[in-house]
Amino acid sequence: MVDSTSSQAFAKRLKTLSEAYSKRLTSDFERLTELATWLAADASCHESLTQLNSVLHSLAGSAGTFGFESLGRQAREYELLVAKVLKQDAKQSLPVLDWVVQLQRTLEVDRKRKAIVGMETTRLENIDGAPSIWLVERDAMLAEYMAQQLHSFGFQVRHFLDAEELHQDKKKSSPDLLLIDHRATQCEAIRENPVAFWQTYLKDYTCPILFTGTEESFRARLHALRSGGQNYFVKPLDMIKLASHIAQLIKTKDSQPERVMIVEDDAEIAHHLQCVLENVGMQVSVFDRPDPLFEAINDFNPELILMDLWLPGITGAEIAALLGQMERWSQVPVIYLSGESNAELRGQALLRGGDAFLEKPIDTDLLVNLCRSRVMRLRKTEDTKNRDALTGLLKHASIKEALQHQWLLAQRKPQNFCAVMLDIDHFKSVNDMHGHAVGDLVIAAVGTLLRQRFRSTDKLGRYGGEEFTVVLIDCTADNAVSMVNSLRKDFAAIQFTGGSEPFSCTLSAGVVDNQHFPEDTAESLLNRADQALYQAKNSGRNRVCLAAD
Repeated sequence: MVDSTSSQAFAKRLKTLSEAYSKRLTSDFERLTELATWLAADASCHESLTQLNSVLHSLAGSAGTFGFESLGRQAREYELLVAKVLKQDAKQSLPVLDWVVQLQRTLEVDRKRKAIVGMETTRLENIDGAPSIWLVERDAMLAEYMAQQLHSFGFQVRHFLDAEELHQDKKKSSPDLLLIDHRATQCEAIRENPVAFWQTYLKDYTCPILFTGTEESFRARLHALRSGGQNYFVKPLDMIKLASHIAQLIKTKDSQPERVMIVEDDAEIAHHLQCVLENVGMQVSVFDRPDPLFEAINDFNPELILMDLWLPGITGAEIAALLGQMERWSQVPVIYLSGESNAELRGQALLRGGDAFLEKPIDTDLLVNLCRSRVMRLRKTEDTKNRDALTGLLKHASIKEALQHQWLLAQRKPQNFCAVMLDIDHFKSVNDMHGHAVGDLVIAAVGTLLRQRFRSTDKLGRYGGEEFTVVLIDCTADNAVSMVNSLRKDFAAIQFTGGSEPFSCTLSAGVVDNQHFPEDTAESLLNRADQALYQAKNSGRNRVCLAAD
């Protein structure tokens, strides 16, 4: 548990931030009233309308994040109306004074139920190698809150006030990810061509880029995409989902290489294709006949199969059809290698289970791009189907399947692995006392910490509710206990808030090592880990227990 001094400091920081934002709201309303008066005298004043749009945009972007959700939505509606008048460049009277009154009423309603959902940690201050995020955000107060939350999820954050400050940075270091408000500049160039503006400023960055903004529109998302962004998050920001997405995106850089299986009886062609794909970092397995294919496919677990259309005694289309009969392999893309020019035969082959054709002689650039795009699509599909939306971890069935797969591999080729069951202590009381929004934050924190602390080769899953399962590959029991204990301490150091007094949570865990139970099935190992978890619970919680004989 975190000491009371740390808890009081966290509460004080949140209170200070909340009070500072309340004062800013007072200032914003004074400015809105002033602009309303000016526009009452001259409804077509472009400068006043532009300033009104700016104030409303700031409110729409920040209010919801600080707990004033209705105020943010209302401000966004008015911002759109002002933007429409500015775009039409026509004289139109807007009831801005009425808007101010309505916004003040909405503010009072929000104040009665306001709660900033957040978290902070005292243990992650100096983690070597923590992912680095560069945040470009003109709203300094919003940036402070975002930086605090991202830091608590295990990220280092560096704040830039706008695009110009980012551009002027002279440091040689580069971030793992850029997080940018799409209007973080005062340059007029962004109004004329926002895509060209950001392309110019971001052309030297190779890291993932995420954009944020108040505009929930096709146009805003398209501009973000064309500017180099991999995603666009709408304000008010859901920091749980944002942190989870960032953790998953950064982890993807360290993901396993694409696994490609080549089935080709021409040894020279097979060797050439293997060299090309391995040269760009892919993992390749080659077979010249179909006999051992089905046994090998379980060991290699391919994400794509390159297959000659004509093989001794069997066609590639027949093999693809047989793979399609097996649920586990039915989604693996198959690309035929062939010089076949008969359109009817090609069509029949595709109907029986293939995804595409590559004509011999093979264009190597097309080969690499096609393999990467198909594997990327497969991984995204599997993520959508197999991963929990809140944490980004594998779902119940998927983590059990991952454990079963690892157990099967260990039967054929002995390898040490550990299974871990984790549970958030007294989680029901969190939901009862603080609400489900805070409960979701606590669960998401565990998921993000798991991805931060464990390797990309390990399998991480949300078993159900507040319970998690981890499969640690090539890991001894002692190492597993040490790693889980470190995770447990990191989690206990986090403080959460949802409008009431800050609080912390703890984890209990059970660990089992397959080497100590060589006769156990995957299900039996999981049961042993679960029993060890209950032992940790019964021994006082907030501890890790190793399964005993």
